[in-house]
Amino acid sequence: MKKWLAAVLCATLCILLSCGAVNFAVDPLMQYRVPSDRLSYLTFDYDYVNPGLAENAAYDAVLVGTSLTENADMDVWGSAFGAYTVKLIYPGGTTRNFTKILDVAYRTHRPEYVFWAVDDSLFDRGGTELRHELPEYLYDTNPLNDVSYLLNLRIFYNYTLKSVVSSLRGKSNRPILRGNVWAVEDAFGKKAALKKHDVNAPQKPLQDETYYMDNVRENLDTQILPMLRAHPETQFLFFFPPKCITYWRNAQKDGVYDAKFYAMHQIAQTLLREENARVFFYADREEWTTDLSLYMDSIHFRPLVINALGEEMAQGVGELTADTADDVLNRCADMWRDEAAYTAAIYNS
Repeated sequence: MKKWLAAVLCATLCILLSCGAVNFAVDPLMQYRVPSDRLSYLTFDYDYVNPGLAENAAYDAVLVGTSLTENADMDVWGSAFGAYTVKLIYPGGTTRNFTKILDVAYRTHRPEYVFWAVDDSLFDRGGTELRHELPEYLYDTNPLNDVSYLLNLRIFYNYTLKSVVSSLRGKSNRPILRGNVWAVEDAFGKKAALKKHDVNAPQKPLQDETYYMDNVRENLDTQILPMLRAHPETQFLFFFPPKCITYWRNAQKDGVYDAKFYAMHQIAQTLLREENARVFFYADREEWTTDLSLYMDSIHFRPLVINALGEEMAQGVGELTADTADDVLNRCADMWRDEAAYTAAIYNS
């Protein structure tokens, strides 16, 4: 019995050590080295892949955001700003997701720019919330935690093995690192944009304009402002991306239209008081917001839009100042409140 038990333990140890050696050699989550062109890093499990990418890849600028920014071509953005750019995306991510990954990035880098997409998670969630539980052993600096990575059969099967197989099949790792991830032509168009949009949705009670402000203030005070002030060497460029006009109609029907604009006013004015922050606003761009062919739902647009935003930001197009911010947002609120604009987009797009 003892010999059998010893044999089992020895076999288990050999399996774990072999697993650890292969995990280290392939390093599918880039915990020890920059990505190799010889291997395909195809996982889109950003909770796992982002910390290694943030710590070990070469870059001068970072794009953080939700799935709205996932299809950004970093070659386009990098060319526009003259900085090699990496994207650290969390679909459905929260402000805490972004500050947490930026903390990892700042261990080894001093980015010249951080591009930050302002999404609804800044309204809907508090400053301490994460999208979901993260594998902390990949985010911290404790070397003892490496056993959770190296001697992990789940990592071996889900990441190491798949990276090797993908490499043998000649698949590219470029999408997750640089370009379009999931956008396909058939996913976009008026039919797709309206698929989940109820034109006859009932009107819900009107919320007070301060409805989102507890979350907004917590996100700003506990996450964003401390990040800006801790890194004065970095220029933070925040941008409000365009949304389909159906998004604004939904906000009206949900009774939160005025509350969303009030929150955006407060976010913009707060950020503009920081010396190393710039704010860009694209929700008023009619050619993007009313063209349903650009969308797959009320918020997700074609890659050409997110890439155009990078180029326009580099040229200063859409930039707000403390003097212009309120007027720009007020005009936008009036624009998308207009029934005629909504009707024209729905029936004529």
